[in-house]
Amino acid sequence: MFRRSAHVGAGAQVLRSRLAPSPRSLRGSAGRSYLGWGLVGAGVLAGFLYLTWSVISMLFAAAVFAWLLDGPVRAVERRGVSRQTACFVVGLGLLAAGAGVVVLIVPRVVGQVAELSTNIVPYVQRLSDNIGPWVAVAEARLGIHVPVDMNELGQELPSLLKKISPDVRARVQEWLQTAAQGSLSFVLSMLSLSLLPLFTFYLLRDWPELLAGVEGLVPEKLRATVRTMSSQIDERLAGFVRGQLTVAMVLGVVYSSGLLACGIDLAITVGMLGGALFLVPYLGTLVAGGLAVVLALMEFGLDWHVVAAAAVFVAGQLIEGTFLTPWLVGDRVGLHPMIVMVALVVGGNLLGIWGLVLAVPVTAALAVVGGHLLARWKSSRTYRGA
Repeated sequence: MFRRSAHVGAGAQVLRSRLAPSPRSLRGSAGRSYLGWGLVGAGVLAGFLYLTWSVISMLFAAAVFAWLLDGPVRAVERRGVSRQTACFVVGLGLLAAGAGVVVLIVPRVVGQVAELSTNIVPYVQRLSDNIGPWVAVAEARLGIHVPVDMNELGQELPSLLKKISPDVRARVQEWLQTAAQGSLSFVLSMLSLSLLPLFTFYLLRDWPELLAGVEGLVPEKLRATVRTMSSQIDERLAGFVRGQLTVAMVLGVVYSSGLLACGIDLAITVGMLGGALFLVPYLGTLVAGGLAVVLALMEFGLDWHVVAAAAVFVAGQLIEGTFLTPWLVGDRVGLHPMIVMVALVVGGNLLGIWGLVLAVPVTAALAVVGGHLLARWKSSRTYRGA
């Protein structure tokens, strides 16, 4: 009897073990559950980002401005003032600089564009007289046709320049008319424009607390590594971005001053364009330098002004490569120039203007993370063959 009951009990135990799920099946079902919830969460996050992208993009822009201005604010803060006061001081300095640009530079640029649109027809005719024989020789020897009609170009350029330099009074009246009619898009755009500096101020004021809060979300075992990598990324990118912006402004002043001394039309516009395009390697020199040479040809013909306009940009490149970049930027980003150019091309192809803006920062951050991973791999027992 006892043997039978023991036999029955053993059979029941075997049956229960067969019916019970195995640990492997439990792990598989849990993995599928996590995958399903992960996909649902990713879908909800994508929908949330799509619906709130205008606000998210504005917050991202405000965070970038706050990150760039954190260094100057800390410099003012070290003078013994509170962080909020330092934010106000830096903000007023930027506002004064922007007002100075608007008052001193914008009227001159508008006046130069208006003067160029008035004289564009004789300028184009002079350019046609200067390059016409060269174009004819090229067409005869190479057997190609240059599809540019200088007479038609001279008739169309004045209207194009008027579109580039519109009447400010008419534009202000149009804006006021739109505001009086209560256009929703106008109100929303003005609201977004007014919220951007406000968001930047609050993020800049609370920047240390925000960084501490983000750091608190990192697991304690990884906190030291993440802190080291983030400090290296911040040091590289902050120095690089601020240095590049400073070099771009200095080059804009150098180009504008040189072209003004040569008497070239649109000297300030072309010079500032060359400085701004410096952020993309060699693009500023090629575009703005070529435009300055064409303007010199149109205005003065084939004389020393053309050589002087080209010399201004050659001198600017020598100053930038010899003094400005080594002094203001150095090797802070830690990337080879060829890698920077490849990153810009890939970023521009993938995301357009956002890709050009984010290409170098993302590549520098990946270089820091890759350096840490490479160091850990070289210190591992597998690499050392232990």
